[in-house]
Amino acid sequence: MRGFNLLLFIFCLSICQLKGQNSHLLVYAQGDGGLWRSDEGKNEALSKASFLPNGKRISVRPRSGLETLAAGFQFRFGAGTVFTLNRSEMTFEQGALMMNSRRLSNQVSLLGPESKLGVNGIGCCLINVEPNGGFKAVGLLGKISLTDLANGQDFMLLPGQLVFLMPGGRGFGEEVSVNLSKLIESSYLVSGFPNSTSFRKSIASMTDAQSKMVGKTYGAVVGSAKQAESFEVVPTKKISEKPPSNTNHSNGSGVYADGVNDPLSELLGRPPKRFNVNQSESSSRPFPSRLLRGSE
Repeated sequence: MRGFNLLLFIFCLSICQLKGQNSHLLVYAQGDGGLWRSDEGKNEALSKASFLPNGKRISVRPRSGLETLAAGFQFRFGAGTVFTLNRSEMTFEQGALMMNSRRLSNQVSLLGPESKLGVNGIGCCLINVEPNGGFKAVGLLGKISLTDLANGQDFMLLPGQLVFLMPGGRGFGEEVSVNLSKLIESSYLVSGFPNSTSFRKSIASMTDAQSKMVGKTYGAVVGSAKQAESFEVVPTKKISEKPPSNTNHSNGSGVYADGVNDPLSELLGRPPKRFNVNQSESSSRPFPSRLLRGSE
């Protein structure tokens, strides 16, 4: 039975290669699957083991997902994703996808509401369409080269890195480190689909390597990009009512800093008290705040 499944996979992959890179063979559907809109304006259900129609609006049903194979690619489309396959590009109105590229020469263009993203290289990443019309990309495996097709700016996406492509040709924001273990555990596109043994081992090896390298976690998660040149940093721990300095500071690249209690307050469980002790000003240094650059 395992040999038959392997032969079926190789046969399907060969068909994808013969039909071209942008022919997507539907190999797996979660929940209610997806729909495509015909020329008559009717919504037709997508059939398993068939090719997705080109030039037609495709939508994934709520609490559902799709997995497709193209030449050298594996794609997964999350619930609520709306996209159109064209000859040389994929147009997205909303939603999220996982892209696993197995060839160095692979290239694909993703068109969002307000941005154009080029993707190539060998590796695996997650890509979201953001509320501001741009994209958010997170590296899982390998090295993925991203290009802002509006201005030609490049970015090399590595595992554990998150980056926003700002709309209107503004380029990429500063990269943010994320906790791969938490991300993969909570990501439907990664853990909600059946995964091969080799893929699971690769992901486990990468998350283990990152946890040993980082050695700590952070007190915030990265939210969505709602404005043209910024994104949210959402604290995961209770913070004081008094707004700390630089909490909502943006330097144009979309990076926010501060926003957590100082270490002494966290240790005592209350604000520290000041006593009148004869000390030089140089001996009383403030505690540094923690930088919100990761996620739990």
